Amino acid sequence: MKPCSTASRRRQERKLSQSVTVLLLSILFLLMCLPTVATESNNVLNVEELQDDPEDHLQEEPLVDSDDHNKKAAQQQQVVKDDPPPDESLFNPSSLYTVLGPTRFPKPTDKIEGENAQIVLEPTFGTHRPDHDAVMAYAEGYELVHYLQFVETLLATGFEGDIVLATSALDDLRDGVEDYLRSCTACVVYATDFTCSDNNFDTTSERMQDNGGRMSFQMCRLDHIYGVANPVTGILEAVPDPRTGRVVATSRYELYWIWASQYDSHAWLMLLDARDAYFQTNPFTDLPRTTESSSKKDGLLYFFGENTANTRLGKSPKNRKWLERGYSVGIMKFLSDKPTICSGSTMGETIAVEAYLRAMVNEWDETLVLQKGTDQAFHNYLYYSNKLQNVKEIRSVTVFDQGKGIINNLGALRDLKLVDLGVYKVEERLVYNWDGSVSPVVHQWDRDKLLFHYISDKVFPATKTAWEEKKKKTLVQKSS
Repeated sequence: MKPCSTASRRRQERKLSQSVTVLLLSILFLLMCLPTVATESNNVLNVEELQDDPEDHLQEEPLVDSDDHNKKAAQQQQVVKDDPPPDESLFNPSSLYTVLGPTRFPKPTDKIEGENAQIVLEPTFGTHRPDHDAVMAYAEGYELVHYLQFVETLLATGFEGDIVLATSALDDLRDGVEDYLRSCTACVVYATDFTCSDNNFDTTSERMQDNGGRMSFQMCRLDHIYGVANPVTGILEAVPDPRTGRVVATSRYELYWIWASQYDSHAWLMLLDARDAYFQTNPFTDLPRTTESSSKKDGLLYFFGENTANTRLGKSPKNRKWLERGYSVGIMKFLSDKPTICSGSTMGETIAVEAYLRAMVNEWDETLVLQKGTDQAFHNYLYYSNKLQNVKEIRSVTVFDQGKGIINNLGALRDLKLVDLGVYKVEERLVYNWDGSVSPVVHQWDRDKLLFHYISDKVFPATKTAWEEKKKKTLVQKSS
């Protein structure tokens, strides 16, 4: 056998070195992407942790005064003013981590054994109008003033669509809430009755209280919202929840999916947190419309970001934790520089929103993570991993930066003063987008001290008084 030449030997060594390098990089990539091990410490609800969680996107507390807070606010305010406008490409899906998603996610009813499972849940009161737009909100356990603020400001804009709300069971509603919501002709109300447990459903328990209301992060099931035809009689019979207990805040996406099925394909829907949102102009004005007679079998989907100068998924302790526990540390690293997209504010044509909601429910089915706030992780993961890319019903997903779209998410500006930024003008009592236009929807208003006190001390009492006077007039008219 002829001995190898020196040059040939070197070529073989280089090829071997390259192969080893590729193998090592592949192993490293796989290790980074391995899901976080589910343990009791990271995957089971910690009630004490929930009660001390002022940073959570669903239950944040208003700002408080302190010297440290004011110094930090002054420093960050300078950053916002002096930095150049954020790069819109920040909201592009990740180039480091991509998921090949399906063309259609399974329906939530596909978890039910048997064929042709159907939705059997119906409104407690109110009627869906399929050809109308709709605003949908999970609004359980609030005081009357929160419902008044949400509903009355929306109606005052001239909005003529449906307002679909999930509330506590009727017996658990706060004083005056049921009377008010029944008087709202545009409202479609689902009084939800969750089955909850504190011990993995060995036994059931009452809903817990948190900050004076029902806890949104207790482990619960939604029984009897779906049904299957009896094989003998053919009668549709309601069935238990096919899913294990999960936080109520995660279950809302299943309710949204049920509600979305009631609307025409190209009606526009808005999914919005109710407690900390109000309306200044009609958010459904000037939207691109597709007629129902159109041959288009897909629709538009709008997401709304938080302020890019003040938050990133990896910068926020909460968002980082949610992604790590829902997925993995490695995936969190790939997405760490991406701006946060708020899961509490979404819009779109029904056909696209329905497909998105399938995906959100499916993310829980795949991860089974028992962690509060992980709907925010699902929301960001679906977009940045490009998992929605192949869904046939979604024509496109547009992400609007904070202060540049229909819904203005203010939460990431909590350490700044909106009035100093020109976002909130005290004389006009209006919140503005960065281009000087009035924000149609103000979300997370209670993070700003000045705005919080105006709404809480002035608007809430005035709105309640107006409602009480309206009730009196109605009673007088009925008695005359």
